[in-house]
Amino acid sequence: MNPPSGAALPASRRAYGLLLALLALSLLTALLTRGTFDSGDSIYHYQYARYAFRHPLNFLESWSKPVTVALMAGPAQLGLRGVMVLQCLLVAASAALAYQAARLLRLPWPWLAIVACYAAPDYFLIQFSGLTEPLFSLLLITGVVLALEERPVWAAAVVSWLPLARSEGFLLLGVFGLYLLLNRRWRALPWLGLGFGFYGLIGLAAYQDFFWVLTRNAYPLHNLNYAFIHRGNNTPWQFITGLADSIGWVQFGLFWLGVVGMGLGVARAGRQWAAGRRSGELLLVYGSIAVFIGAHTVFWVLGIFGSIGLLRVLCCLVPLLSLVVVRGVQLLAALGRTAPQRQYSRWVLLAAIVWFPFSGSRVGLRWQRDFGQAADQQLLEAAARWVATQPSPPRVVYAHPYAASALNLDPFAANRLRFGALRDASWPVPTGTLLVWDDWYAPVEDQTTFAQLRQNPQLRLRWQRGLPRNPRKPTIDSTRIAIFERR
Repeated sequence: MNPPSGAALPASRRAYGLLLALLALSLLTALLTRGTFDSGDSIYHYQYARYAFRHPLNFLESWSKPVTVALMAGPAQLGLRGVMVLQCLLVAASAALAYQAARLLRLPWPWLAIVACYAAPDYFLIQFSGLTEPLFSLLLITGVVLALEERPVWAAAVVSWLPLARSEGFLLLGVFGLYLLLNRRWRALPWLGLGFGFYGLIGLAAYQDFFWVLTRNAYPLHNLNYAFIHRGNNTPWQFITGLADSIGWVQFGLFWLGVVGMGLGVARAGRQWAAGRRSGELLLVYGSIAVFIGAHTVFWVLGIFGSIGLLRVLCCLVPLLSLVVVRGVQLLAALGRTAPQRQYSRWVLLAAIVWFPFSGSRVGLRWQRDFGQAADQQLLEAAARWVATQPSPPRVVYAHPYAASALNLDPFAANRLRFGALRDASWPVPTGTLLVWDDWYAPVEDQTTFAQLRQNPQLRLRWQRGLPRNPRKPTIDSTRIAIFERR
């Protein structure tokens, strides 16, 4: 018996079995991998959570995002792998909700949304990090599903926490607000302020500032430290073509077919698309994608709000993108004249989606690059072993986030010195202090170059080593760590 028109397609035990198998694969990978997606923000977000109980204001920090820190703080006490396990659970929940959304939208083979989520290379890899994107993607797809289920108050309450998980959430609150207005869901509108109000009251006690989320914004309009990145590189296509980096070229093509399919559906159905779940799909799925990518494009082109063109932010959208990909599969399979031909087309497309991450493509998965330990982390661990051989525990200055983990130091300690202390005559660096210099964070974040340290008569070089970032191309790009000692 077929479900009535407008009702969600029935759930499948096989779909949930597939989800459990993919979750088990992710958890196994979390135990084996030495990759952390990146060596900067991934580590720093983990550290904010790891030391939150020692430094409670970490729970109310704009850059690290309070909801993310609150959720990660417990697992982080078990180390970064504890956070990875949490991220695996968040991604699994997001894939399950993408499947639920596909059922509500009555998309053929709705379980393809689960496959699309896990076959998106960046989304799979971001599970093994301390980054904020998995939580944001879960909150976003949860809000969409609740709206499609005609539970607008719950949807508004859930998405109200988006700005506390990532700053783009403020923009998506506008998308959900527009949806509620157009559907005359007046009672749900105030719930969009739940998350902000909750943390605002906490901020009154901690900072005497209800609006601290805005007044302590970690992303200034112009960040001069990264201005050099925008010189001649800020193309408006950065995030549009960058979708292929996040979900792979096969899904990238199917995504645009899905956009075409939605456009054709709107053109054919006319005003009917303004009703019920169809308006929800158009506004909340496609609208959220358009606003998110459009905003990042503007930030990147204008060089504002600290945008450096990082494509990993697109992982926030992967559960929504999977729905568009399934819509693209539907459009392409519909070209078959018979049911067996349409079924065969879907199987072929499924095989292509699954194959791509293992195809050897630059934007696919590669074991050494993606699951091996990054070169800068290897060097910092070697540097930490050298520091441990010194006769007495020295004071250490560093800028690289992973240096704190390698040296087992508290990055939020009140007595931590930065490289800027070298230029501050009122705060001299004690004799015997070791300065662990790296070739990115020290010159970019702390404006301290290797040449400046080498030419400083008060410093002597004690240790230096470099490694290629990509062992297969050792002459193209390398990273370097050096340790200086204050005389």
